Amino acid sequence: MPQVTNPETTVRQGVNLARFVAFQKFADQNPNEVSFEFEAEGTYEGRALHTKATTGPYTVGDRRIARTAREYTYHLGAHQEVEAALGIEAPADREEPLEVALAALTACVNSVVATSALVRGLELSFLKTAVRVAWNPRVFLNLESPERDGKAVDQFGDLRIELAVGGDDLDAADIEYLRESVKRSAVFNLMTQAHANNAEIREVHPLRETGDTK
Repeated sequence: MPQVTNPETTVRQGVNLARFVAFQKFADQNPNEVSFEFEAEGTYEGRALHTKATTGPYTVGDRRIARTAREYTYHLGAHQEVEAALGIEAPADREEPLEVALAALTACVNSVVATSALVRGLELSFLKTAVRVAWNPRVFLNLESPERDGKAVDQFGDLRIELAVGGDDLDAADIEYLRESVKRSAVFNLMTQAHANNAEIREVHPLRETGDTK
């Protein structure tokens, strides 16, 4: 397991290194206790493309944590020009789900690169991640099947990730180490690796379930 260099240095990049090292050791010895399960919900708002999504509760180990203080709401949709082109009445600008996913990737990459820098004992003065990907909406528009020859159709071009880093005394080996650390990103792994998945569906009757007979 990689170890933080010079953990006697109390705080670096806002992290108490002694506590970080202690957590590393705990996680190494108790992997089940630090396993996470994340969740999100999205409710259709009655307008095509518009969803009210929420996050908040999560599980770590066998403990599910749900605090009102960390309930977050996202009003997702599309770009105004896209909504107008699709015939959406009164088109509006909203956060686009793919862009939000890319933004999440930049945050996760920044987190893992900064953490990896701690492990190597590097001081970073600047870190910025930019990501881009091309998307063909034919499947979304029902112009093409989501599967071809039993395999999912790849709707995307290459995922491009560009990092800009700055710090004191960074050498070529340090830069390569930080580049390789991108592969430690959980969101990068989620986006780039095949994971077992399935979509379940159930029919609901909102008026019956709420008891509203109006």
